Amino acid sequence: IGVIGDEQWRTLLAWHDRTLRAAIEETGGTVVRPTGDGFFASFQEPRQAIESAVEIQRRLRRHRKESGFALHVRIGLHRTEATREGSDYSGGGVHAAARVGALAAGEQVLVSQAVLDAAGPIPYPRSETRTEPLKGVSEPMEIVEIDWH
Repeated sequence: IGVIGDEQWRTLLAWHDRTLRAAIEETGGTVVRPTGDGFFASFQEPRQAIESAVEIQRRLRRHRKESGFALHVRIGLHRTEATREGSDYSGGGVHAAARVGALAAGEQVLVSQAVLDAAGPIPYPRSETRTEPLKGVSEPMEIVEIDWH
């Protein structure tokens, strides 16, 4: 923040939020709620979630090239049952999805094997499957990185 100043930081964050929301909605998703510096979103189809994640990363990369800076975001996707409470969701699956996102580094898209299984063929290279323990989740989860570049 000190490098660009408070006003420019607020401007950048507003652009960031608009850009992410637009990519989510344009690919068929719904922003459920903000999560501080990100969003919890839901999709009817796993393939839509993957397309959204790829589109977000590509828009941010394009902005970095054109404007010199954009935040580096990490994205985690998981397919699960969840309990709907009004416009929000809760349950162990929501917690697991957050933990998949927490595993990612900046500019990474990590997905659970459940997402890939349900998405069918996707046009993006992916890493080998790895098994990861997730904090607060009883069973380790199979995770794959999507190469969106």
